[in-house]
Amino acid sequence: MHQFIGKTLASVLVLIAGVLVTTQGLAQEYPNKSVKIIVPFGAGGGTDTMARVIADGLNKALNQPFVVDNKPGAGGNVGMASVAKSAKDGYTLLMVTNNIAINPSLYKKVDFHPTKDFDPVAMVGSSPVAISVHSSLNINNLAQMVKYAKANPGKLSYASCGSGTPQHLAAELLSQMTKIEMVHVPYKGCASSVPDHLTGLVPVSFSTVAIMAPHVKSGKIKGIAVTGSERSTYAPNMPTVSEAINLPGYAIDVWFGLFAPAGTPKAIIAKLNSVINKQLATAEVKAKMTEQNYDVLGGRPEVLAEKVSQDIPRYESVIRIADIKPD
Repeated sequence: MHQFIGKTLASVLVLIAGVLVTTQGLAQEYPNKSVKIIVPFGAGGGTDTMARVIADGLNKALNQPFVVDNKPGAGGNVGMASVAKSAKDGYTLLMVTNNIAINPSLYKKVDFHPTKDFDPVAMVGSSPVAISVHSSLNINNLAQMVKYAKANPGKLSYASCGSGTPQHLAAELLSQMTKIEMVHVPYKGCASSVPDHLTGLVPVSFSTVAIMAPHVKSGKIKGIAVTGSERSTYAPNMPTVSEAINLPGYAIDVWFGLFAPAGTPKAIIAKLNSVINKQLATAEVKAKMTEQNYDVLGGRPEVLAEKVSQDIPRYESVIRIADIKPD
């Protein structure tokens, strides 16, 4: 009996050793051909920009082409679903933003599950959301804006980058937590909302710091807060919402992360994560990110996994209470 158990244990150990050797071999060989990074949005946007920065770094570090492939459609759902159904071999990756956590609550049906169908690889960067008001308003800080909105329900209108975007949800979460009523004016993209905000046609805006910072400096609009958990490197004088009006628990950033199909070998994910973190620490990549006004993040895959898990119920609650529908 003891001899049988000993032989069985030895067989199991040999099997485990074989799996470890195979897994290590996969990581050492990977990649031996080109890798696609799917961006579920059109070219030129923030997610596309972030993907190209990371692809360039991976190209140089791993000596294989990392090619950005834009697959827009249905608010990002088409591209995300295509990656979820891809081979679990590390040769198809996904660069995406908060939409991976937002869309399952925003759309009636999506062909992917944000945690079951993807393995996180690395958090890459973030782009803070700025709250700004037109200079003609006698509002100089967030407390004054909330006070005005409470005294004048429905009289303040705000621009966002589109229905169901992180910028829109940032505004709705603020409204829900402060019990104010504002009128939402959705635009097709952050940049398209700027002209109407600069003229004062839409007096309040929830947009990216990168887009609004130059206009704040010019004095045409006033930046009164950022919606993240920390102040932005690119707008250090703008307090967080929680700082400005003492609103614990309020925080929404636009973040960017790299994912692989669920079941991708852990050794490959670990290799990608290690290379990406090293690239994010280089002066070259930091300069590219700074030029685009993105904060560099990085970290273990677990950091990205935790972020997605935290965001799903938060966004679901905001969308359900506000009855938000996609454009």
